[in-house]
Amino acid sequence: MKYLPQTLAIILATTLVTPLQAAQELMIYSTKNASYLTPLLDRYSAETGTPVSYLIEPASALIARLETEGTQSKADILLTSSAASLWQATQKGLTTAVDSNTLTDIIPAHLRSPDNHWFGFSKRTQTLIYNSAVLDKQQLKGYEDLADPKWEGNLCLRTAQQAYTQSLVAMLINRDGEQKTLATLQGWVYNQAVRPFAEDSHIFPAMEQNICDVSIVNSYYFARYKHDNPDTPLKLFWADQDSSGVHVDITGAAVTAHSDNKAGATDLLEWLVLKEAQAQYAKLSHEYPVNKKVYPVREVGRRGKYSEDQHNLSASGRYQAQAVVLLKQAGYR
Repeated sequence: MKYLPQTLAIILATTLVTPLQAAQELMIYSTKNASYLTPLLDRYSAETGTPVSYLIEPASALIARLETEGTQSKADILLTSSAASLWQATQKGLTTAVDSNTLTDIIPAHLRSPDNHWFGFSKRTQTLIYNSAVLDKQQLKGYEDLADPKWEGNLCLRTAQQAYTQSLVAMLINRDGEQKTLATLQGWVYNQAVRPFAEDSHIFPAMEQNICDVSIVNSYYFARYKHDNPDTPLKLFWADQDSSGVHVDITGAAVTAHSDNKAGATDLLEWLVLKEAQAQYAKLSHEYPVNKKVYPVREVGRRGKYSEDQHNLSASGRYQAQAVVLLKQAGYR
């Protein structure tokens, strides 16, 4: 993800009305790349007459900014690419509960906070990928199975510093407990073919060069790679379909605690889960819609249906600190 090097507010749209008629501008603090946001928020502004600005920084910087700004903050919405970041912001008192039947009716319970402080409007899977030229999918099972010695020297991993890695491990702790998760991590480290990669995109060519045969990646990164490399022998495998289901995370948002336009911010969150917005964002991001009435884009949907882990994603934040500790104990770099 490319972050803007400095604080930058970009006004996406304004309306041709007098100042007295103009809708109050919304400010979004976001971790998402502008290429995903601009077309979507341009459309919202055109439909509603509400101008929208946004500032793009990493989640840690945005949370720190909200803390520093306090009641003086101009932010109305915090939008991030992980539930863990939203959970952290809520724990710090930086978000507010939203009472919306639209959001609770459309968004599955495990993809929003139990107290309605944050909501997922798009989701992605972290699942297995394998080289079909040398492996058969019948040899694969799920995350824990990759700790089996049969995968010695054949596993590629992402770094422990990646938020995606920490989120997955946090959910494994929630599902399996610390001791079992530690054993899984130790097995992964033992089986890895090379040092962990910084990005998912670095894993795909390594697998095609037979450096390793199996890995764990975000499915939407693979969808993009597959689009550019249609003849790749790499294929996705949905993890743990006979047990807990594949791990998912969200792109989600929360109304900030000190927003002076909570009604407008809530309206934008509700708009993001409507069919038209869901379809547009799915096309832009290659993520999965949370609205069950909306299908993913074709090249994503052709990966097939899957069963997903139904544990609430608040666990990805609640167990993040323990995840970091276990990764270090396991020697996972």
